[in-house]
Parts: sequence; C-alpha cells; structure tokens
Amino acid sequence: MTVRPAREEDIPSIARVHVQSWRTTYRGIVADAFLDGLSYQKHEEGHRRQLAQPDAIYFVAELPRDGIVGFLMGGRERSGNVQFPGELYAIYILDPHRRQGIGSALVQQWAASLRRAAVNAALVWVLADNKPAIAFYQRLGGRQLGERMIEIGGVSMRELAFGWEDLTPLDRKVG
Repeated sequence: MTVRPAREEDIPSIARVHVQSWRTTYRGIVADAFLDGLSYQKHEEGHRRQLAQPDAIYFVAELPRDGIVGFLMGGRERSGNVQFPGELYAIYILDPHRRQGIGSALVQQWAASLRRAAVNAALVWVLADNKPAIAFYQRLGGRQLGERMIEIGGVSMRELAFGWEDLTPLDRKVG
C-alpha cells in the first residue's frame, strides 16, 4: 500500500471511494433514498474545490492492483475552535479494504502534516450511530469533546466530536 498526497487526477477515484463508502457505511443510518441519490459528479466538484484550498491536507491510499481504495482530507478546524485548531474532515476506505491498517496510515500522515504546520491539537466529527468509526477514533486515543445536531437528507442526526490535545503519538505510531 502507498499513502501519498492526493493529486488533481485522483479526484474521480476519490469521488468514487467517497460515494461508495457512504453507501456502505451509512446504510441503515442515513435514508436509503439519500444514499442512492449521491452523485459522483457533485462529489468530484466538491473534492476539486477542497483540493484547491491552500491549506488542504489530502491523502490517498493506493494498492497496486486496486488503485485508490481510501482517502483522507483535513485542514484547519472550520468553526474557529482555538483549543483544537486542526480538523479531520473526512476519511473513507472502500469496504473490502477496511481493518487492514489503511485508516491508521492515513491518520498518521494527516497528524504529521498538521504538526508540520505547527498545529498539535485536532478534532473530528462523527455520526453518533457510526459505531465502528467511534471505536476507531477511540483506539487512536481520541476523547469525546461534545456533540451537535446536523441535517442529512432532511433528517436531524446527532454528531459527536472526538479530539486529540496532542497529535504527537498519532504522527509517530498509529493503531
């Protein structure tokens, strides 16, 4: 497996991973009609805009035979939280490739990138019903910081924030 910075030409593959991962990860959590209506094209447009941001942190995980099977994007925390100035915006891995260390490798690169930018604390938001993701962040030492309500497909859902006050352990050895 190779973890490397994302490039413009990776965007169609990133969008594919994003949409397919949402459909497998959130089936039974988010309405089927919403998941079935996800658009590869809209995700490509969103990722193209995000990748163009000067402080974007974007990595892909690539396997020789399968191509890009996962990605992570992050950067500065979006609400202005000064205690946790970094944020992991999204991390998705295709279902057949989960639980193989790919997520941990992506998080390690994200944490190292933040630390190089002099950011040593960060958070991530996760749907409260996404138990596997919560367990992943807890295994990485994330502690629950708070919660909020968001809307997905017209339905109100609870999201939990997990955070790290010190990213040093994450950029050295993960999982």
